[in-house]
Amino acid sequence: MAHRRPSTAKQALTRALPGGLILLLAACQAFDPARPDPIPADDAPVVSTEPEAPRVVQPATLPEVIEALDQGAIEAAESALLEIIDQRPYSTLALRFLEQIQTDPLTLMGEAHDVVIVQPGDSLSQIAERELGDALQFFALARYNGIEAPRRMPPGIELRIPRSLRQSDVDEPVLDDTAQVVADDVGERPAGAGLALAAQSLLDQGQNAQAFALLSAGARAGNLDDDGERLLALAAIDRAEAIAAEGRQNDALDLLNQTGELISDPSRGLLEEGRRGLQALKLESEAVRARRAGELDVALALFEEAAALDPDNAQIRSEAGNLRGVLVAQLHDQALVHYRDQQLDEAIKLWQQVEQLAPEFESAQIYLERALALRERLNEFD
Repeated sequence: MAHRRPSTAKQALTRALPGGLILLLAACQAFDPARPDPIPADDAPVVSTEPEAPRVVQPATLPEVIEALDQGAIEAAESALLEIIDQRPYSTLALRFLEQIQTDPLTLMGEAHDVVIVQPGDSLSQIAERELGDALQFFALARYNGIEAPRRMPPGIELRIPRSLRQSDVDEPVLDDTAQVVADDVGERPAGAGLALAAQSLLDQGQNAQAFALLSAGARAGNLDDDGERLLALAAIDRAEAIAAEGRQNDALDLLNQTGELISDPSRGLLEEGRRGLQALKLESEAVRARRAGELDVALALFEEAAALDPDNAQIRSEAGNLRGVLVAQLHDQALVHYRDQQLDEAIKLWQQVEQLAPEFESAQIYLERALALRERLNEFD
């Protein structure tokens, strides 16, 4: 199989890796199949030869995070990455590993893929370097293939390789993580301050989904400060609006409700405006369906309720105003028909509705007065 050379940017990142990370990626994923059980003598005690699961020590450094990911200890790795990012918010490596943990692998890598056969001696980091030009994608590649622990990947299996990441992208800047650590080493920060800085940087780069995932994980771990909670609320509103734009208003509201459970009352208040906006969009959708079904009075009530929730939404206000005009004209025309047929009670009822909807509609007011006066005269004759 012909292999693409790694992009210049990815080569730069690989060169920037501390030597310990390179050695760890190259060596830690060797597959060690269980040896067959020996046949015990008749009088010898039977000793289990089942391989013990490796014990994972809570990682504290990036090499230890890689070791934990290699063993499939995702929770321990995520917890350590949050602490690392809190102290080094611009650590490209930590953010990239956290993205591989938190992002759906199909979203991260795409569905289109090729297939390679894992050869004896292959590790996921070697395959990621060879096929994608980026050894750091080893854990995302593991998740993409449903492999829980990269270290225990056996040879001979078919491995899916995402086509989207095979494309070289020499224009994508990748910063030297080692240089970032030095530049960012400005002393101990208050807990949560680094996470807020990292999230703000991601938001500034347009990586809203990753910022939201980072802040959500920090909130669940109890590591966010006030700035982090505020950013989480704003990122949640942004994510919810994107989900609502896909027609999934209920999912969007659920996301805001779930986020509200992770933050304190002051920051939770920021979600209210976003929640009102989403509820207004949901009511707008219901109003449109009612209008299409010919239920204009129901549609107008829904539009007006939506406008009250989100008074700054010019589109909802415009739809409500247009529908009000259509409904008023329709009611007036129906009232005229009843009036000409001497069905005064029905005409009066319709014009009273018009009066409530459009008090300034003079023609309807005149006809209403005539109808009331005529009915009064007719009642005198009775």
